[in-house]
Amino acid sequence: MNKSDSIKNIAAALQLFHLKMGKVSKSANNPFFKSKYAPLPDILAAISDPLNEAGLVLSQFPDGDGLCTLIMHPESGEWLQATVKMELEKLNPQGYGSASTYYRRYSIAAALTLNIDEDDDGNKASAPEPTKAEDNRPWLNENTEAFANVKAFIETKTDKAEAL
Repeated sequence: MNKSDSIKNIAAALQLFHLKMGKVSKSANNPFFKSKYAPLPDILAAISDPLNEAGLVLSQFPDGDGLCTLIMHPESGEWLQATVKMELEKLNPQGYGSASTYYRRYSIAAALTLNIDEDDDGNKASAPEPTKAEDNRPWLNENTEAFANVKAFIETKTDKAEAL
């Protein structure tokens, strides 16, 4: 992160921004990961008035292979800036457009410390299902004694403590 020599005024403006800013709802569905997210237009609409009321300006632009996010306080000339390197899945215009939208959303959320519902960055949605070999919980693995005991308990409805 880079910043102006002083951040006293921009810090006060960010405090006012947070007083004015509400929660950003996740209104869009991601069918691939079966999750919800806050789309960029919704984030931009949600932050527009609070930024204006706090006297802040947000700008984002390409910076080499990254995306630069700049928060400015025009009255004082103070600013905060950070650039994130964009990792592209597809090296074509569509891949760049998709990645830049994704990075813009997350960079805005991080730079302004937005409250976007419950956000796990897609970790739950993109985590692969564990295979039986990866799962070290014995009661879930079919080829274990514990599993066989629980299965026998359920099938016979016996009340043996050792089955559990």
